[in-house]
Amino acid sequence: MPPCVAGGETLCIDDQPGDRRWQITSSFSTAEGGGHAGQGQAISLASLGVTHGGLFWFFGIDNPEMLVKVLDGCPVNEHFWVFAAATTNVGFVLSVKDTSTGNAKSYTNHDGTAAKPVQDTSALPCS
Repeated sequence: MPPCVAGGETLCIDDQPGDRRWQITSSFSTAEGGGHAGQGQAISLASLGVTHGGLFWFFGIDNPEMLVKVLDGCPVNEHFWVFAAATTNVGFVLSVKDTSTGNAKSYTNHDGTAAKPVQDTSALPCS
């Protein structure tokens, strides 16, 4: 499979330097304020030296909604780990795809519910 291709709605982060192994997207939906829905907008942090994580915003670039990172836990439990912290009560779906294997995992928050952190240490198998 080809590596992730970054775009406005797609965050690509590395497992190994420059491999763009992880393709991360998000979508959101809320009834508040008359209702809004759309795709989360990705903010790469690679220019700051952060290659294992990034941000998403829903309503404005000056208001990031979510931090996401993927870590290599393979030596510990033969899985990659997904961590995310969203500071919102907006409904969303966060999707993480391993472009090396095709494996994927999604995480959901229901609209009107304060988002709980994702601390998934068995998210995706190493092979």
